[in-house]
Amino acid sequence: MTGELLTIGEVAEQARVSTSAIRFYERQGLLAADARQSGQRRYRTETLRRLVFIGMLQDAGLALDEIAGILGAPDVHAWKAIARARLARLDEEIARLQLARAYLSGALLCRYDHPATDCKIMQTEIDRRLTEGADF
Repeated sequence: MTGELLTIGEVAEQARVSTSAIRFYERQGLLAADARQSGQRRYRTETLRRLVFIGMLQDAGLALDEIAGILGAPDVHAWKAIARARLARLDEEIARLQLARAYLSGALLCRYDHPATDCKIMQTEIDRRLTEGADF
């Protein structure tokens, strides 16, 4: 094994995660120590990079089982299928959030006391939902 081996504390600091998170990922099979010295875990730079990648996938909203699926994917098609499914869910969430933003922006345009009872913009949306049975 070539290159410097890092302690769990050094890896945690560089990856900006807790040592308990690293141990958790190990228990979940997402990560493994590369060596042990005097019973202490040691990690190569490649493992540090894998840990940062796991964090990136979490930032993208993937669950640990999805992350495990990507890390253990047998081929490009398998990991891309997981990524595509998450992207589709993100697109749905973005559309929902844009609609929510539009509602709130509309409510702020109301010049009246209460958006639920006095605002024509909100009343129009309430009527649309009652008529069409629309979901938020």
